[in-house]
Amino acid sequence: MDWYTTLVIMHIVGTVLGVGGATFVEVHLVRALRDGVMSPEESAIMQTTYTVLRIGFFLLIISGFGFLILSRLSEYTAWFYSITFWMKLSIVGIIAVNAIFIQLRWVPILWGSAIAFVSWYAALVLGIFLRDGGVSQPLWIPAVYVVAIIITYFVMREVHHRFTQPHSPH
Repeated sequence: MDWYTTLVIMHIVGTVLGVGGATFVEVHLVRALRDGVMSPEESAIMQTTYTVLRIGFFLLIISGFGFLILSRLSEYTAWFYSITFWMKLSIVGIIAVNAIFIQLRWVPILWGSAIAFVSWYAALVLGIFLRDGGVSQPLWIPAVYVVAIIITYFVMREVHHRFTQPHSPH
């Protein structure tokens, strides 16, 4: 197996773990906070899910750097001139910074969750666009990205409000 194939497999596995992890973080968080308290078992499930997310992110970073090195060594530098590529890299950077901010509690959890959730899916979609040669008019991507984060925040807020508040008996 050549280096390129190895990197593609690593990148796909990292994406699957990251996007899946981001999705399950939200599912588990809503489920864990149904009664307003996170039990030790629920906390352990969350920690496991975050570990999967981190492994996915690590695989993406390693394979991403591998792609950059391989591209440079083979003198295939078209990616470096793609706005779609730089937007994907920016979103990967946002995933990293957001994770740090969430860990340090510098960002409210629902905003951090919305940013993480949308960012993982945006990185997935942009990766698909890159495979197909990029987006012909990429300047709409940041606007859609920001609007998606805002909409996702309000949807998550509503979901958390409906499913995590203790209900009084009628």
